[in-house]
Amino acid sequence: MEQKAALTIRETSREYGIPEYAIRTLVKRGAFPVIQTGNRCYIVRTVFEAYLEKGGETYVAAR
Repeated sequence: MEQKAALTIRETSREYGIPEYAIRTLVKRGAFPVIQTGNRCYIVRTVFEAYLEKGGETYVAAR
């Protein structure tokens, strides 16, 4: 079964066992980049996994 490249907050919560409120807080803080479409927010799986691997190091956008 192929994995989705981008997940909703709810899907991310279920996939990684992290509470939804915690993921929403990280998104609001700008801890990692997300894809925002209307009122939906999508988290790119590889970006989120890299965030977790780095121990929660905040994302810094390249200039």
